[in-house]
Amino acid sequence: MLTVRFEGSMIALAVFLSLAAAPAARAAEAPAPAAEVDCLKCHAALTVRMKVVHAAVQMGCPSCHSGIADALKVPHKKTTTFTKGLSAEQPDLCYGCHDKAKFTKKNVHAAVGMGCTGCHNPHANNNEKLLVAPVPDLCFNCHDKAEFSRKNVHAPVAGGMCLSCHDPHSSDNYALLVKPAYTVCTECHDAVPKSPHAMAGFGSKGHPLGMPKKERKGKKPTEELKDPKREGKPFTCASCHNPHSSDFARLYRYPAKSPMELCSNCHKY
Repeated sequence: MLTVRFEGSMIALAVFLSLAAAPAARAAEAPAPAAEVDCLKCHAALTVRMKVVHAAVQMGCPSCHSGIADALKVPHKKTTTFTKGLSAEQPDLCYGCHDKAKFTKKNVHAAVGMGCTGCHNPHANNNEKLLVAPVPDLCFNCHDKAEFSRKNVHAPVAGGMCLSCHDPHSSDNYALLVKPAYTVCTECHDAVPKSPHAMAGFGSKGHPLGMPKKERKGKKPTEELKDPKREGKPFTCASCHNPHSSDFARLYRYPAKSPMELCSNCHKY
């Protein structure tokens, strides 16, 4: 009888221990949301020794990677079909924090449609604004550097000041300019509109400079000057001068040694 009671006690104890261990086992098998895991224990290289860290990283990885179902299993289990368990694909993901209106103006930079991470590191970087490379090297990944390094280089280009003239995301102005072309140019070349330009005489009138429509006297409000040599483009300072670089004097767009030679590209005598 004693033996029976002993064996029965052992069986009861075994059953008790198995039931007690069941919740712990189930907990161990349960998915670990990214919110409960320190992702940087494995992904420390994403931010280590970087000068600029994306604010989203400090908000927690799930703020962007909400589709990670189990952060402890590798590869991670996902609940979405989006890349890397993201909450949405680019650029919609980024619009969760960044004002979409700034990226959807009349003229949108092609790079925006290619994905924000083509230019910006989403986690951390040593360049300002989380850029993957400093300007202008970043721009040369898509734009042919030869176009910007001819014999005569415009001073802002030589100084890598692309963003002084162009908005990198979108703009309501031609060529993604931060302001109308006439205004962009005359902010530095302020003496040009104060006297006849490119020609004098015949009543001391200068050549049209592509001023904003409301500033051009004698022109209808809807009338816009067109570039006679470049179809579909407006007439601006860039119709005669290459704003980036040129092999010709005064950054002339066309072969010329003097203004009169330049004029013959559009005006036939």
